[in-house]
Parts: sequence; C-alpha cells; structure tokens
Amino acid sequence: MNGLLPGTTSCFFCGRSTGGLGLELHYADGSASCEFTARETFQGYDGMLHGGIVTGILDEVMWWTLFMETKKICATWKIEAEFKRPVLCGKAYHAAGHLVRATHNTYYLDGIIKDESGKLCAQANASFRKT
Repeated sequence: MNGLLPGTTSCFFCGRSTGGLGLELHYADGSASCEFTARETFQGYDGMLHGGIVTGILDEVMWWTLFMETKKICATWKIEAEFKRPVLCGKAYHAAGHLVRATHNTYYLDGIIKDESGKLCAQANASFRKT
C-alpha cells in the first residue's frame, strides 16, 4: 500500500483531532514520511520546536515505516536523536523513516528531518521490539 496512512485517532502525533500535531503521513518506496510546519504552541525556546516534539516526530516516521514494512506492532525500545539545526516554528520541514535491519524480534531504523532547502536539521536511530 502506498499513499496516505490512516493515522491513529488518539495519537498526539498522527491523530487528526487530538489537538496535537495531526501529521499526515505517507508511505512510498519503503519509507513513511510527512511534511509539517511546527506551530508555536509546541515551541521550547522562543521560536524553536521543542526537542521532545522533534524526537517524537522522528519516532513516529520510524514507527510507521516499520509497521508498513513488517505489519507488526512494535514499541520503541531505544532512541537516540541528534539535533543539527533548530527546527523553527512557522517553517516547513520533511521527516522520513528508513528500516536499516532486523534481528530476531528487534528492528533498527533511522529517521531524518530536513528543512525546505534539504539541510539536515535532526536525525535519529532507534530500535523497536515486538509487543
């Protein structure tokens, strides 16, 4: 299945009516991705998206990539994020996940967030395990 992903009704990140981010995730070519513009509601330091929200977006695109690739419900086991540039409120960004490898019941993924010019702003690697 390629195209718009259904999201989860109660999810802060992909739920359409939770008051959260309401990300519209798409799946194509082995990757879940989204375009987003951060609202000031979710800022940390003045004008910058809170690092926890940035990490959550990375987790979301990686989780959906994993689900679409394996059709398995997994939970984040470990995540490490690196912030290269601030993600600014009011600006447009692209986030995407990529499945790196799987061993037994553990799956390893990478995620990235880039700005409109393609510059890397944040990246993460995470491991997920079947629930």
